[in-house]
Amino acid sequence: MPSPSDHLLIRGVSALTVDDDLGDLPVADIEVRSGRIAAIGPDLSAPGAQVIDAAGMIAVPGFVDTHWHLWGTLLRGVVGDGPEEGWFARKGLLGPYFTPQDTYLGVRLAAAEGLAAGITTVHDWAHNVLGPEHADADVAALAELGVRARFSYGAPSAHPSIPAERMRRLMGGRGAGYDEAMDFSDVARLAAGHAGQGLVSVGVNVRGPARSAPQVYRAEFAAARELGLPVAMHCAGTRGEVERIRQVAVLDGEGLLGADLLLAHCLYLDQEDLGRLAAHGVAVTVSPLSELRLAMGLPSVLRLRRAGVRVSLSLDTTAIAASADPFQAMRVALGLANTAAGDAGAVTPRDILRVATLEGAHALGLSQVTGSLTVGKRADVVLIRTGGLDMAPVADPAVAVVHSAQPADVDTVLVDGHVRKRHGRLVGVAQQELVAAAQAALRALCGRAGLPWRPGWISTPFVAAGAGAGEGAWPSA
Repeated sequence: MPSPSDHLLIRGVSALTVDDDLGDLPVADIEVRSGRIAAIGPDLSAPGAQVIDAAGMIAVPGFVDTHWHLWGTLLRGVVGDGPEEGWFARKGLLGPYFTPQDTYLGVRLAAAEGLAAGITTVHDWAHNVLGPEHADADVAALAELGVRARFSYGAPSAHPSIPAERMRRLMGGRGAGYDEAMDFSDVARLAAGHAGQGLVSVGVNVRGPARSAPQVYRAEFAAARELGLPVAMHCAGTRGEVERIRQVAVLDGEGLLGADLLLAHCLYLDQEDLGRLAAHGVAVTVSPLSELRLAMGLPSVLRLRRAGVRVSLSLDTTAIAASADPFQAMRVALGLANTAAGDAGAVTPRDILRVATLEGAHALGLSQVTGSLTVGKRADVVLIRTGGLDMAPVADPAVAVVHSAQPADVDTVLVDGHVRKRHGRLVGVAQQELVAAAQAALRALCGRAGLPWRPGWISTPFVAAGAGAGEGAWPSA
């Protein structure tokens, strides 16, 4: 992990601070001391600081992804479309055969891609924890890359639309089954080991009423709250699910809704259910890229916000969303919201940038730490070049960032004051070795699971020296 500079000065940048008091600053400097934003303003004096010349760039807070199954990125090459080759089918077939090393590589690949695109905080929704070593491998990948993260410990689950009895048969023997609560002794072990240390915190993702037996989801909610850990759950992502069970009403009836709960998707909630979420302070994360690819439904940021529900953005899994591109996610979410409203200005570029940054920090309980360029917060900063053919000419920086920018335009990324990307290149990541190790691991995984490597699929490239021990390798105990 590269060592940080204790004192940085970002000079001459156009800053979209997402800070209600500061607003947009056409030309400003950002001083960073010991990982904290020390000052923001024009012509700052910072003797001895290492200077980053950001003239012609736009600064935004680091993006906050609030629902990402990072481990699943290893499956990206074999996830197609439809019931036989889509996400749920491939996850169900291959997930049980993941080794800790597979988990490590999937998470490392995803987190590295996310950092390169400007995602500085991620909610690692780890719903394929097959045992303590898988959990440790996941967290090790996050810690090594230096991304700010919540690791939410979770058991494998089935599609929420299928009947409970079929789910019971399908999940038998795959981690914690439909009728079996996850191992909270291991959750407690992991949480204790990361309490107040580093950039990784621990939460729990429960399967909930749609994907586990009543005694299981009740026990998991209770255990998570006894440990004081935040809870996350998928909800109302398909019509089939809400026709089978209305989870929000069930949880409300059992007194399980609360401000410590984050729900993913929520595409098919009626006004009564939205009112329940608002009343209890439950936040929602939507994943427009995956929700469209899987034909789940149309997320509406505006509908949620108008109901008084805080909403943030996420990728879900880059085995579905195809790439870690927060810019594309913002564009699609904005377009869908405005189309639903029949008003092209109902949600503005600045609105959706806030959803992708500060609202995500709120959802993860980190709004006092990150999510805006605010003096006193930790220095999670993204610098975006404006000189590319896709960006120029720039007038309004918010329009340029939301409607034009791509991950390739991200020049510099700071997480907690550490430089993780500079001049368009990740720092401390041997990209070719990581890619080769992931490619080899996917083919081996398919072999163990009995999924034939088809003619025409790309063969495994030569794995560069060092990929098996060091870069791309999880040091098991």
